[in-house]
Amino acid sequence: MKITKNIIFIVCLITVTCFVLDKIYINDEQELSVHTNACRIAIFQPATHPALDEIAQGFIDTMQKNAALDYRFDRYNGNGNKILMQALTQEIVQKDYDLIFTIAVSPSIMIKNLCHKQHKQTPIVFTAIDDPVAIDLQGPMITGVVDQSNYPEQLDLLFAIVPSIKKLMLVYDQSQASGLEKDKNQIVSLLQKQGIALQCVEILHIGEIAQKVKGFMKSVDAVMVLKDNTVVSGIDSLITLCERYRIPLLASDLNSGKKGAALAYGIYEAESGIQAAYQAKLILEDEKLPSQIPVIAVTNMKMNINCQHAQLQGLSIDCQNFSMQGVELVMKGDDHV
Repeated sequence: MKITKNIIFIVCLITVTCFVLDKIYINDEQELSVHTNACRIAIFQPATHPALDEIAQGFIDTMQKNAALDYRFDRYNGNGNKILMQALTQEIVQKDYDLIFTIAVSPSIMIKNLCHKQHKQTPIVFTAIDDPVAIDLQGPMITGVVDQSNYPEQLDLLFAIVPSIKKLMLVYDQSQASGLEKDKNQIVSLLQKQGIALQCVEILHIGEIAQKVKGFMKSVDAVMVLKDNTVVSGIDSLITLCERYRIPLLASDLNSGKKGAALAYGIYEAESGIQAAYQAKLILEDEKLPSQIPVIAVTNMKMNINCQHAQLQGLSIDCQNFSMQGVELVMKGDDHV
């Protein structure tokens, strides 16, 4: 009798175990099926910076809003390391994503060139690019959003706010394949017309910023940075130096203004990601080829003044009564320390 009960118990145990295993197998198969049917998108940015993160988040939020497909996102960050970016490029292209979203010049060029070399037909949507034609960022499987600069307006606003400038320092990474040398030459020409001298400080990585800039701080009246992924990733060190020497810092992206640059000129970066998402949806949901979707430009540039840090960087601005067309006041930004 006892043996019979044990046999019955064992049979019941086996039955229950088989049922549970079968449910697990079914659930795993269903989950695998959902994952297989999902639309996989790689997001590739060169470094960590609020402006780049804002672009990526604007893209993700817009893709998920009223989505006709199940989108899955894998984010890749080069952390300002060119060797790491090359490795990530290989990984992304090998994984055969349904679409690759690239932010800024280096990731866009690397992905485009490797896809071309390996005869991949993966659609690419880029953003945060100034001049895609100049860097040969073209092809049947690529489109994107252009982020154009307006240095004449940017500098005119700077001189209207700080009319005492006689010498301007420009800090930039000359190794970036993003047309920064072209931007520098344009700024040189604009400053020459105003009779203003330019001190260029060229860097190769974040660690050089404070070391190379410090020696020139006493001889300049303002510091300017471009949309330069290397420099904006190390903007905190420039903010610290500018506050120590009471020299105003002009950034070419609004997020650096929030972090503590006294002046910041640009667009709200999320808009680039939003526009790129609309392009991606045309490709993935409407089955259009990237070549059928024109490259578009984001406009609506503006100058922001960070009132708190402007005072620390030697600008005497009465933020309660200040008013200038094209300029917005930010009463409190993010703390950079």
